[in-house]
Amino acid sequence: MAFFLPYTANMPQITVAHSPDSDDAFMFWGLASGAVESNYEFEHILRDIQTLNEWAMEGRLESTAVSVHAFAYVADKYALLRHGGSFGDGYGPMIVSIEPFAPEDLSAKKIAIPGLLTSAYLAYR
Repeated sequence: MAFFLPYTANMPQITVAHSPDSDDAFMFWGLASGAVESNYEFEHILRDIQTLNEWAMEGRLESTAVSVHAFAYVADKYALLRHGGSFGDGYGPMIVSIEPFAPEDLSAKKIAIPGLLTSAYLAYR
C-alpha cells in the first residue's frame, strides 16, 4: 500500500533529473509518486542521458542520473548514491541492424550512439 503526502507550499524543493527509461523510472518512482514520506517536494526533470551527462559536467543539477562513464568526469561535483544503477552483463546496449552482418564486419559499419560519455558508447569501444 502506498501512502501519498499532500502537497504543501512550505516544503523545500529538490530537483531530481533522470532519463525516461524504465529502469530510471523504477528507481525514482517512490519520489515521483509521493509514496516515500518526506519533508521535501521533488521536481523531476526527464532528459536523455547524454543531456544529463553534459548538465552534470556543468554542475547544473542538484541531483541527477549520469552514465557510469560520465561519472568519472563529475565525481568532484557529485556523490554516488546507493539507491540504484542499471548496468550489467547481458543487459544494456546492443547493436541492431536491418540487414544481418558478421561481427568481423562491424568496423566497416556506421554506428549510431546515444552520446560520447554514455555507458553504451564505452561498452561499444
